[in-house]
Amino acid sequence: MKIPGRHMVMVVALIVAVHSRVPAQDATITAEVHPAQIAAGGQFEFVITVSGSDVNNVRPPATPSFGSFVLLSGPNQSTNMQWINGRTSASITFSYVLYAKQAGKFTIPSIAVQHGNKTLSTQPVPVEVLKGDPAAKKPQQSQETDITASIGDNLLLRAVADRQRVRRGEQVTVTYKLYTNIEISQLRHKKDPVAEGFWTEDINTATQLTYGNETLNGKRYRVAVIRQIALFPTQAGTLTVQPFEITCGVLIRRQRRSNDIFDSFFNDPFFQQLQSVDHDVKANALKITVDPLPESAPDGYAGAVGSYAFNATMDKNVVKAGDPVTLRLTVSGRGNIRLVTMPRPALPGDVEAYEPKLAEDVTRDNGIIKGKKTAEYLLVPRNSGERVIEPMVFSYFDPAKNSYATIRSPRFVLTVEPGKTFAAGEGSVAMKEDVRLLGQDIRFLKLEPGRLERVDRESGWSLDFAAALAFPPLMFLGAYFYRRRQDRLRGDMPRLLFERAGRGASRRLKQAEALLQKGDATAYHAEILRALTKYLEHKLHLPPADFTFEIAVDRLRAGGVSEAACDSLRSCIERAEFARYAPGADSTQARQELLHLASDAITQIERMFSRGAK
Repeated sequence: MKIPGRHMVMVVALIVAVHSRVPAQDATITAEVHPAQIAAGGQFEFVITVSGSDVNNVRPPATPSFGSFVLLSGPNQSTNMQWINGRTSASITFSYVLYAKQAGKFTIPSIAVQHGNKTLSTQPVPVEVLKGDPAAKKPQQSQETDITASIGDNLLLRAVADRQRVRRGEQVTVTYKLYTNIEISQLRHKKDPVAEGFWTEDINTATQLTYGNETLNGKRYRVAVIRQIALFPTQAGTLTVQPFEITCGVLIRRQRRSNDIFDSFFNDPFFQQLQSVDHDVKANALKITVDPLPESAPDGYAGAVGSYAFNATMDKNVVKAGDPVTLRLTVSGRGNIRLVTMPRPALPGDVEAYEPKLAEDVTRDNGIIKGKKTAEYLLVPRNSGERVIEPMVFSYFDPAKNSYATIRSPRFVLTVEPGKTFAAGEGSVAMKEDVRLLGQDIRFLKLEPGRLERVDRESGWSLDFAAALAFPPLMFLGAYFYRRRQDRLRGDMPRLLFERAGRGASRRLKQAEALLQKGDATAYHAEILRALTKYLEHKLHLPPADFTFEIAVDRLRAGGVSEAACDSLRSCIERAEFARYAPGADSTQARQELLHLASDAITQIERMFSRGAK
């Protein structure tokens, strides 16, 4: 049946007129959670609904405190209006997506909502979070089975390696592609790929998906690269890269289930509501064959694989005894620059060398790991004469040429001139302007001893005298043991990384704070994750190939770190991970709070390790 246009306008005008005459009824407010059964580690929705005849004056509540729950997004606002038998009713809904960190019984406190001049408050809502997965219940399982069946092969994750056979230490680039023919609202990492026997470097992790078109198994898909990593095998043999797992928010349409003629009308796709449903996607595993390096390695070869250049420079060739000279060594090129061992110069015995200052600069151009590593030595010659620094040697294996290469630095000749010296007797002659009168110019000799009295002789071994004698050898012993400890640490890289993990995390958090002040939310959250990841890798001696946040938290608990500190750390990781794929879902205040929370979590763990938690 067709309704003339002017009649439709009259009907709408009548609705508005009747609505304007309806007096405001007392509004009601409710609060509830969905779903009713919540599992630890899962998400749920907290909904506040204000109902009445007029909800135009309802203002969103201030951001509430949800206690043990993590706020992922919200408030998300929606309004619904109905007109039945001349009466108008309306409702406005504020929904929040929360994350349940742990099992237990909790209560969401009362929340106030302003409605005109009145304040409406919800009742406290008890929430029980269960261990395990309530989704195993039959009705939910049936629903998830239907969703999985409907998705089918319309959502796939594939891992592709640029090569299947390499030499030990040679780069393998693995690209993870998402193939989809359905709508996706968001995605987050569920389980990172475990690559045992590899050193792993992240090349790129997509924060916003850019789609292209590709055909897979005869079917056309929209394709986006979500992650790219570089793997450097550290051992020979057939190695496995375990699957990468993600959780996608799949958008499905909710249909009205009613025999009402109007419901059948609104089941048109134009009027259907979209609902985001989590769906886990798992990539395929990869097998990589790693061949050992040839046995004809040159003397001094330290394991470098790639294509490199080696350079050595000295800032001066003529210097006075006691003055410093800087020797700078640089290795640059393509390969795992982080694992390159720098050559050490062979110095004459009377040339003192301090520990080198190391610096790394790693780039990821077109999926290739490149970089530069420098070592600066501060040399101090003690005696005059000519000193020779023999050429240094850097060797590496070049997979492209399938052979070893050796680069030699130039031979350095250092001319050391005498430093400042004093002639014999110099300093014993006072200059004229140095002579001053002190009270009297001349003291006469005393011809008579005067009256002498015997006094008790005190011992010269006073406490101050003993301390003065003991101080120099104690200082020497302290410096000796400190130097030995530093040498031991440099030979024990895991221990060195363990002790410096806290300082490295603090430095990265300061960089994150600078990015926050610049307003770069994506780089800020990535830096937070990098700070937490590197801190846990170094503190727990976890190689990057085996690192997952679940393993790290389990080791912290096993090492005696409190549950509260572990939960705080997990909360930081989850919030930062979520924000990488939903950059607009949090506020500046929430980002500042995340920075403080990450700093506090690291401080708590550092304190517990200092008390003996290893």
